[in-house]
Amino acid sequence: MTENEEFYNAKIYSLNKERVPLIEELRKLRESAEGYKQKRDEKNREVQLLAQQIKELRKQNDESISRLSQMKMEKGKLYEKIRELSSKIKEQKSKLYPISFNGEQLKKKRDELEWKQQTTPLSLEEENTIVKQIEKMEEDLAYYEENLKIQKTIDQLKKEMEQTRQKIIDIKNHMQEEYEKSKPLFEQIKNITKRRDELRSSADTDHKNYIQVFQKIIQCENQLTKIEEEISIYKAQQVKIQKERREREAQEKRKKEEEIIQTKIKQAQEKLEKKKRVTLQELKLAMGEQ
Repeated sequence: MTENEEFYNAKIYSLNKERVPLIEELRKLRESAEGYKQKRDEKNREVQLLAQQIKELRKQNDESISRLSQMKMEKGKLYEKIRELSSKIKEQKSKLYPISFNGEQLKKKRDELEWKQQTTPLSLEEENTIVKQIEKMEEDLAYYEENLKIQKTIDQLKKEMEQTRQKIIDIKNHMQEEYEKSKPLFEQIKNITKRRDELRSSADTDHKNYIQVFQKIIQCENQLTKIEEEISIYKAQQVKIQKERREREAQEKRKKEEEIIQTKIKQAQEKLEKKKRVTLQELKLAMGEQ
């Protein structure tokens, strides 16, 4: 082995020695990268599931808010109706005639006077007095009857107002029930959103770590590629030198063999010239038959 061959062997050995820790480091880096990738992907899948849950819960919450909004609008309309009814009641009350008598008692007195007028002999003056009294009572009773009609209308309006108030109470109760039902939804959305954001942040951290490790993998692979390229170059040089050495050795061998043959030929020829005994092989050599 030549000095150059030893040099290239040493270089290749040294470079192969450098490759061993790099290959081990690359293996560990790839395992680490795969670990970060799996954790990231698993968390992202969970984030997607949580996002779907949040979407469904928000839909339920939106429906609840919509129902509350509708009930609130209905409640507003009912309050407006109460104001209208109150205004109508005031209007009807303003139409009431101020009377200071008992209508039923006045009817009774009128009936008694009419009976008296019809059944009792009266003087003209007494009859005129009774007629005037009856006319006055009829006039007062007309106001009384009108007040009864107005009061009936007022009572109907009050009844409607009370029914409207009850509807408002019912709506308020339904709104409270709806609100109580929506509170857990809101808490669920809040908690799941917090969990989703935490997972998303953790997945982002895993992704950053994955990218950092991946960059180290690229650096490590580049180092290995560079070393392998150097090894390839040195091996190519080594093969070239070995080929040249073998060619030189073969050439030197042929040269030595040729020298030996020429020596043997010369010796055989000298024997023939001196008429010494030669072997068949020596004779062939002397005759030029190798």
